[in-house]
Amino acid sequence: MEDSDPTPQNKTEGKGQEETTFSQDQVNEIVSKRLAEANAKSEKRLKDEVSKALAEAERQSKLSEAEREKEFKAKQQAELDEREKTITLRERRADAKDALLERNIDASLVDFVIDIDADKTTQNIDKLEKAFNKAVEAGVKAKLAGTSPEDFGSSANNPKSEKPKSPTGLRSF
Repeated sequence: MEDSDPTPQNKTEGKGQEETTFSQDQVNEIVSKRLAEANAKSEKRLKDEVSKALAEAERQSKLSEAEREKEFKAKQQAELDEREKTITLRERRADAKDALLERNIDASLVDFVIDIDADKTTQNIDKLEKAFNKAVEAGVKAKLAGTSPEDFGSSANNPKSEKPKSPTGLRSF
């Protein structure tokens, strides 16, 4: 077999498994193809970002100073609002974890109850607690459910058998 042949060589081992081996030329070809694909994607992404930046710069150059200032302030305000929202959610998460732990509910469920609004978070915790307690109660009932044990020592259930009397004349329990 030639080194330039792209088909792999197969060797059969004693356990019935096939091991695929590649020549160095084949490995180099595969790596080269993958690198070329990655480079093409990277170049395309870079060109897209550069064209967007140029278009934005051109658009900005056509704006008046007042319009640029207005856009800059709006962008800053949007960033501040996003940061404030992130901080608020972090605080709500911490408060919700504490509330869940106080109610003996696993704190890993915090993502199901947090909300930007504190009242909504409290309502979600209340709903979760009700559902959690209901599920626990159902699980306990299911574990405890079953047939009642038979009382083999009672003569009421089995009238033919009598209890043996103790030698001292006292009934055994």
